[in-house]
Formats: sequence, structure tokens, C-alpha cells
Amino acid sequence: MQKKGKARGPGRPPTGLRPGEKATDYRQLTIRLPDETLAALDAIGRVVRRPMWRVIVDAVAAYLGDVEALSESDRRLARALLRREP
Repeated sequence: MQKKGKARGPGRPPTGLRPGEKATDYRQLTIRLPDETLAALDAIGRVVRRPMWRVIVDAVAAYLGDVEALSESDRRLARALLRREP
């Protein structure tokens, strides 16, 4: 039986914004956030299925008007997740 599609190499694929980039090559930033802001970042990341750093990159792009912000349904899901957390 033949497999369809390309065979992937071992390990995880690169996770950068552009093809061939790796997130580990990006500059690192450490910030202090209030608990509720960190919880909101986590909730949004779960809803859109992206890591927090990608949520922040998308938020900056949306703030600048380069991309659309979250859809209303994604906002509702994130708010629901925040209400469930202790």
C-alpha cells in the first residue's frame, strides 16, 4: 500500500511567520502582565489554536489595521473560556 503526499522529515516543522523561519531565531521579549491579561492571551490562543506569541503578533497587526481582528464567534468563545477559569 502506497502513502499519498510528501513524507515529512523527523521532528516538528519550523514555526516562524514566513517559510523557512524558526521562532527560536526571533528576538526574545520578557514582559510582566496582570493575571487577567495573561488568562485572556491563553484563552484567545486556545480558541484560534495558536501559541501566545502568534496571538500577540496578530494583535499588533490588527491594531495597525493590517489584518482583521478576531471574529465575533471567536470573541464569544474566548470570553466563555475566561468565565470558566477560576
